[in-house]
Amino acid sequence: MKIIYLLFSFVLFLVCGCTTRKPEKITATFLSDTSKFFPLPSFFKEQIQYVELRSFPLYKITMKDGIRDSSSLSFNQFKMLTGFFTSRDLSVPEIKIMYKESVFQDLSTGSITFNYQPTNKGAELQNIDVLLNEATNQVKRVFIRAVYSKGDTTITEQCNWKANKSFQINRSITTISGYTSTELNYINWNEKP
Repeated sequence: MKIIYLLFSFVLFLVCGCTTRKPEKITATFLSDTSKFFPLPSFFKEQIQYVELRSFPLYKITMKDGIRDSSSLSFNQFKMLTGFFTSRDLSVPEIKIMYKESVFQDLSTGSITFNYQPTNKGAELQNIDVLLNEATNQVKRVFIRAVYSKGDTTITEQCNWKANKSFQINRSITTISGYTSTELNYINWNEKP
């Protein structure tokens, strides 16, 4: 009886094991990206509205190749200068996939820092740091570094925005022939000197 039971089990095993199965249909499933980068466009839009609603006096100090100049600005001139910041939107899906985010607590500045760096070192936008006040979670500063080329010229822009006070756009220009130029633009609306 045991032999018949073993023989039956063996035959069943062979029948089940040797049958050909239809390959399962494999479908690709794309997961939606649920991670959120810091909403920089919203922050800059709120800052511009803050300046416009309070009608702050706006002024600009420029240092170009060692020569200092200062002037007042209209709101439209101010808004045009903010274009460097407002055009940096990492939340666009085609751009977002090219950047990685890291978050850390900086005890020396009392900040929580969101850092964005490209996975491709040749990207124009090289670094963004968003510093939040540890106690209030409000933005204190935003630092942006961009490097790009126009013809034989390499342009490096290092910029920072101090929430509710001012921003700077520092630009360095270098050509293949060796010409260099530096320019610092400081735009102030609510910062005491």
